[in-house]
Amino acid sequence: MWTTQRTELATGLHFTVQRDDQPATFAEVLRALRTDTEFRSWLNALLAEAPFTAFRWETPAVTSATAPQVFEFVVLDAPHLTRAPNPDAFEEHFHHSPDAEVLDFPNLSGDAVLVVPRPIAGPSAYAHLAAFVRNAPESQRDALWARVGEAMAQRLGAAPVWLSTAGAGVPWLHVRLDNSPKYYGHVTYRRPAK
Repeated sequence: MWTTQRTELATGLHFTVQRDDQPATFAEVLRALRTDTEFRSWLNALLAEAPFTAFRWETPAVTSATAPQVFEFVVLDAPHLTRAPNPDAFEEHFHHSPDAEVLDFPNLSGDAVLVVPRPIAGPSAYAHLAAFVRNAPESQRDALWARVGEAMAQRLGAAPVWLSTAGAGVPWLHVRLDNSPKYYGHVTYRRPAK
């Protein structure tokens, strides 16, 4: 059974994840994202309950060496993300994969992998993570988290990966697997994995 410990921050909430009353590691959570439908549903419901209209989701940097550390994340209040969604930035990718519910591809500068839901429901479900976890079709929510797990499994190695959502530049949900904490709001998580 998955549970969390939650702490209030000045700008959001901090969570650590437990499995069967024991701290869950990054490795366990990343495996669960890939293989465990119940975990993905649980994580989605947890995020949907966040008390913010819109939020950013950030994890600390992780490497294969630090994957045995306790999994944690923050949800940061981000009311500026509450705006009209615009899928145009990703239209080329949607066009090339017309049957996929979720896609992953490198960003324009090549320093991140983006995991992006294709518009299959009303556009308001895609402006940011809070809208998505509350309003996107269940199958697509599940597919997004599974694809995040797969993308992290492919990317995890000696170099740190910062897993997050931002969205200030492009008003369409995209989960980021970054080489650096380029858009991080939680200062503690800007440090490389140790």
